[in-house]
Amino acid sequence: MAPPLRLVTEVQRLGAVVAIAALVVVVISVGRLSWAALVTIPESDDLRTGLLALEDSQDAVMGTDSLLRAYLATRDPYFVAQAASRAPEIAAAEGAMLAYLDLPGVFPKVLDLVTTQREWQAGWVGQVSSVPPDRIPGFVARGDQLMGDYRAASGAARTALLAEIDDQEAMVRLVQRSLIVVTALVAAAALVVALRARRRLLAHVVAPVDGLLAAVRGIGEGRLTPPEPVAGSAELVALRDGIAEMTVALRAQQEQAAAQAERLQVRTDRLRTILIMTREIAGSLNTRYVIDATVQAAVAVTDGRVLLWLLLDDGTALELAHDSDRGTVSPMEEDCPLAVGVVGRSARYGQISRGDPGAGEDPAVAVPMVVGARVIGVVECWDSPDGEVDGQRLSSVEMLATLAGSAIEASRLHAATERLSEFDPLTQLANRRRLGVDLERAVSDAKRYSTAMSVIILDLDHFKELNDRYGHQQGDVVLQQVAGVLRAAVHDGEVAYRWGGEEFAVLVPRGGPDEATALAERLRVRVEEDFRRGDKQLLTASFGVAGLPEHAGDGEALLSEADRALYAAKNAGRNRVHRAG
Repeated sequence: MAPPLRLVTEVQRLGAVVAIAALVVVVISVGRLSWAALVTIPESDDLRTGLLALEDSQDAVMGTDSLLRAYLATRDPYFVAQAASRAPEIAAAEGAMLAYLDLPGVFPKVLDLVTTQREWQAGWVGQVSSVPPDRIPGFVARGDQLMGDYRAASGAARTALLAEIDDQEAMVRLVQRSLIVVTALVAAAALVVALRARRRLLAHVVAPVDGLLAAVRGIGEGRLTPPEPVAGSAELVALRDGIAEMTVALRAQQEQAAAQAERLQVRTDRLRTILIMTREIAGSLNTRYVIDATVQAAVAVTDGRVLLWLLLDDGTALELAHDSDRGTVSPMEEDCPLAVGVVGRSARYGQISRGDPGAGEDPAVAVPMVVGARVIGVVECWDSPDGEVDGQRLSSVEMLATLAGSAIEASRLHAATERLSEFDPLTQLANRRRLGVDLERAVSDAKRYSTAMSVIILDLDHFKELNDRYGHQQGDVVLQQVAGVLRAAVHDGEVAYRWGGEEFAVLVPRGGPDEATALAERLRVRVEEDFRRGDKQLLTASFGVAGLPEHAGDGEALLSEADRALYAAKNAGRNRVHRAG
């Protein structure tokens, strides 16, 4: 005789099948998404970024080649200066290619391209200024050869890169199709098992359950009467007894449900606050705003005092950035060493740490803000009148710390990128791009208030000879020293820039040509004195000065007049100041 059917056995079997199938589907889906997020998407982004860098490098090289050929044809130094301005583009593109195109199938071609490019720079670009007229045809032929080698290497690198992209896309399609097939097979197997279990349940369970359901509907309509006895499995008998007990406890449960609804509403309001703050944090690149919003959201979650600490650049300690009781805190007003106290431990080990008031620590929990595998700060939440920050509140603070860490790091990177785009990395002076922005603003102010302004352009005399004699490394040191001279000599409101190569510029927004000429003369004397070694003069500088409105009516014309004055100073013997006009 077959053993009696047990409802729990059938339900467990069916539940296990469904759970296993669901787990397999979830694992496949999560694995597919994780593989895409961690492998295919970053690799694809790197390849496409590298492709853009390759195209940028080719455009910059071709442009530089055309400019230098124009120089050989006309001997106009303007083309050399323009070609020199392309060097940072070539270097940036080269760095991007080496950084992003490190796959085995592409990197050798990229190395060949970089090597060929550097041979072209060393064998042609670096020698173009010193080629005598009678050797220009041979030099141009040499340039054609090097450029041909470069084009061949560039084409090979591009072909390899496009092939790598095609291979990666094909692999992604194959993996996705395989996962779809596996998912479909698992779902089909689970469906077959579930249909068999359904037939057994219909035959042995559904009929008795219908009677119990009728009793439950009566209870739902307010008729709190026990259900009729049922003939069926032990589980169904126990279910009938449970329903009878449920009618007695229903009123108490209703009261408990009302209290639970109130608590859920409080939690919902808290989560809504977190969602709003998180949306604001994610859309901001202002570090201070992100910090303030993070602390406000953490206070809304914990109902207690919240402090936000940020790791110092040297990684030795944390500084307090915001205190919910005091607001924004001045830099370095209060710090905390790593591994000391609840905050220091959390930052040192990258884990949630709880303070021990008995040991003299703050009654708080510290949650690290982790970006990648690096801790950038800590959110410290003090215990509230309701008790310790734990459970759902602690989970919410963890989520908030993760999002805030990413937002703070993004805002820091944005600020650093903006600075790099406007400052010369060698001399730490503002660059030509920043000069364009500042000059436009200064010209607008001068016209609005009918005041005078001036521009100084200076060029280091015979700097190429100094580079050739002492080496480019010493030349860089000289450029840094000249930048220091300019930085120390300018007054408030005046700004020094690296114009390009060995050329510098000074913007004098509140002074006419007379004041600018006097400043240029002081700078000339200072350079002359600082680079004199006994009877030997290592370096001098020539200066061109132009003012608005005396010499020009807009910024571009003002720079042209100052540049023309600079060349006049060069032609007059160098180491002098020449005023436009």
